[in-house]
Amino acid sequence: RMDVTQRKTAAEVVNFEQRDELARILFEYGEERYSRRIARAIVERRKRKRFSGTLELAEFVASVVPGGRGRIHPATKTFQALRIATNDELAELERLCALAKDIVRPGGVFVCVSFHSLEDRIVKRAHRERNDGPVWELLTKKPVFPSDEEVAANPRSRSARLRAARRLSS
Repeated sequence: RMDVTQRKTAAEVVNFEQRDELARILFEYGEERYSRRIARAIVERRKRKRFSGTLELAEFVASVVPGGRGRIHPATKTFQALRIATNDELAELERLCALAKDIVRPGGVFVCVSFHSLEDRIVKRAHRERNDGPVWELLTKKPVFPSDEEVAANPRSRSARLRAARRLSS
């Protein structure tokens, strides 16, 4: 959790959430194509024994998802979904983007680095928002991706997307 005072934990979501809601979380926030299969298996498994750790859950999800291990671990999308749901990350990003036009001075630059399409969509929409006329001048028409050299030096950067926009005068 980003905020440890927050009541809901990822463990509570995994161990207590209803099957349909768990499937929705995995599908919407993790863009997991096997969301229903994973949710059904988690609910069946926790009837016998609750999940007690991340490694246990990761191995379980890997055993449920068809196919071998590709470039990323089969449980990556599940953990992304749990993290986003627990921290309400997309709503936080939407709040930041809504405040950006009030925080960034005219001429200032609003730059966001996102790590998956859900975040990138929110930032893209915010940069193109035109309530009372144009607010932003797009500096990056399309997202900027890391170079091959950067990914080689920092493999976690492989999914990063940078967008930038300059605040126009009001």
